[in-house]
Amino acid sequence: MDLPAALLAHVHDLTVSIGQDDQDLGDTVAALTTALRATATSYCGFQLTIVENQLPVTLTAFTDEHDVPVGTSLRLPLGLVSRVDGDSRIVFFAGTPGAFTDLAADLSYGLGGISVEQRSSAANNADHRGTRVDGERKAIQLDADVPPLSRMSGLAGLAELTVLNRAIGMLIQQGHDLAQAHQLLRQEAKAARVQPHIYAAQILRR
Repeated sequence: MDLPAALLAHVHDLTVSIGQDDQDLGDTVAALTTALRATATSYCGFQLTIVENQLPVTLTAFTDEHDVPVGTSLRLPLGLVSRVDGDSRIVFFAGTPGAFTDLAADLSYGLGGISVEQRSSAANNADHRGTRVDGERKAIQLDADVPPLSRMSGLAGLAELTVLNRAIGMLIQQGHDLAQAHQLLRQEAKAARVQPHIYAAQILRR
């Protein structure tokens, strides 16, 4: 298997392993890190964000070399490799500017000619979300995420998403369909002036 194909396979495996067995997740992160270091020796970390029910779950994994400044990034829409929300993405980081240029070109080719945007063109978009087709992100972006918002490794948002899904399940048991349950929860959360996952926790305690 060539490197771009192997890398995409690792990204897909990582996406589906979020919230599953910790050992599987650790093994997948290690395999992805090995593949990235094979293509960019200054690779220093990644941040994967899966958006479900409008709530992001983010896995951040940086190396121990925190003193090394991040010089470049490559953002890949996860909708290109998995069936996920269009705002879901993975961002790779490296220390050397231009380290991901060849990888971006290889991924573009391997994904059927997906466009590659430089930071200058991405900056012209007010929300930095890139081109959308049928609601999904359809562009690889270079240097749109430099510097990274955080280098703190860990998983955030999974507990909140679990609470939200439990509340949705409870509303479905009460006779609402899936769409009605989502709408009801968000409307009531807005009326209560709290985030949906906070309101979800409140109704689960009733």
